[in-house]
Amino acid sequence: MNILVLTSDMPATSNMPGSPRLFNLCRSLARQHRLTLVTLGPNERHQVFLDDPTTAGVFERIIVLPNPPAPRWWGTQLHRFRQDVHFATRSRNPRYHAEQCRSVRDLFLEGGFDVFYVDGLLMAQYVMDTGMKRPAIIDLHDCLTRLFARTTRIERKWLRKLALYLETRSMARCERSLSRVFSTIIINSPVDEEYLKGVAPAASTLTIGNGVDTTFFRPADTEGDLRHLIFTGVMNYGPNEDAAIHFAANVLPLIQQRQPAAQLWVVGKDPTAKVRQLSDRPGVHVTGGVPDVRPYLEKAGIFVCPIRYGSGIKNKLLAALAMQKPVVATRQSLEGLELREHEDLLVADEPTEFAEKVVQLIEDPDHARRLATSGRAFVGNRYSWESSAKTLEDVLLRAVRNGD
Repeated sequence: MNILVLTSDMPATSNMPGSPRLFNLCRSLARQHRLTLVTLGPNERHQVFLDDPTTAGVFERIIVLPNPPAPRWWGTQLHRFRQDVHFATRSRNPRYHAEQCRSVRDLFLEGGFDVFYVDGLLMAQYVMDTGMKRPAIIDLHDCLTRLFARTTRIERKWLRKLALYLETRSMARCERSLSRVFSTIIINSPVDEEYLKGVAPAASTLTIGNGVDTTFFRPADTEGDLRHLIFTGVMNYGPNEDAAIHFAANVLPLIQQRQPAAQLWVVGKDPTAKVRQLSDRPGVHVTGGVPDVRPYLEKAGIFVCPIRYGSGIKNKLLAALAMQKPVVATRQSLEGLELREHEDLLVADEPTEFAEKVVQLIEDPDHARRLATSGRAFVGNRYSWESSAKTLEDVLLRAVRNGD
């Protein structure tokens, strides 16, 4: 197959911040098929991607479309009147929108492509409005309607809550419209797929789970200090910001009452002002973006995942388990994963319970070691990118074969 891949930003490799889902799926597909990448930009991620040796040979070409310009006043008002999702450009930037749709259409026809493979909801608009019927599938990763609905429920400020409620309604309309063009809508967890079916009953949906690169994320030669706790992720993402703040404020002090030397390392790019302020707390370190997360995981003894809301598979959990780290996580963190409580990791939701589980591992290194070994083995057997990519390949082939 000749596949045109569209995504709003450069894919993240295992060396880069963000989800490595698209890159690893494409790397597997590239062994048998031709792929061209279309993305927006450029930005600093482009050169980082190109400099990464693991990207060689994955994409035959990388085509960069311009980012949208600042909208005019009338465009903003029309966008609000139509209640479009926040990233839609058809009203705010109609000329830009038409140009990108035309560029995508021309690229597909002139390149002799067989199928569109769209990654994420943002780029879907430039395929849906091309005015042509061609085989196309989309990978949403998460059901954004579900994410916004959950965020709305926990928001306390009423103006922000109203804005989130309206955006949730717009997101539902957007996700419901996808089945007009995309023969299959892919999601990364059964929980999100079930929710999406309620939003878009007419859509053909499929769960393709995430994987982990167990060659890249592998155990270190030495064990980390169990008193060094680590939480990773992009720190301007709402669920990650909330998790870091919650753990530092409500869980870590309980741990330090029994283990005064316990420390938390918050590792990830773009920390918000609230996350940066956590460094003022005793034993809390906020690194910001780092060139490679693995050295920090190697030094840490326990990976904590105190996520309280959100959606989708947590790649950070799979990476930590692949590096043979004992894990304590909330049940929310485990949605869509088949990990076994007490065998592969410990699970806790309330601050007191979470702190107790962490202290148990600090005080019982053998228990921590058994969990880490079991978690590494389970992830290696169950979560491979190759298996996920084979399912994706079947979906693409079926779309091409059926002409939809």
